[in-house]
Amino acid sequence: MARTFQQSTLTVTLRHPVATFLYQATKPRIRLDGVDVKTSGWGVQRIPIMPGEHRLDVWVPYVIPRRAGRARRNITVTDGQDLALEYMAPTMTFARGSLGAPGEQASTGYSTVMVFNVIAVIVVVAALVALALT
Repeated sequence: MARTFQQSTLTVTLRHPVATFLYQATKPRIRLDGVDVKTSGWGVQRIPIMPGEHRLDVWVPYVIPRRAGRARRNITVTDGQDLALEYMAPTMTFARGSLGAPGEQASTGYSTVMVFNVIAVIVVVAALVALALT
């Protein structure tokens, strides 16, 4: 007797940090086992999937780099399962994205951006002090 499979679902929530509003200008991309999956943009994506082992890739198309925030995960889906994952785009486009359990994904590159911001403030303050002393 042939075994029948129940349809499984992969639910991927696509997120980006609030401060990275430029990500809104594009839609993240999902590739499952080397095949592009149509997405509706940021937010929850439900993808029908067959039970078994799969490779999931997520990234955001960008100017430089072309695939910002790349993240990859090997997943195993059981018969009839609804597997939920979350993707968080990085704060800096050159950093890796985060892909894993919902509610546990943090944006990478945030501390680097903060260091650059502090350096920029120090340079501006130093320039203002130098102008005031001349």
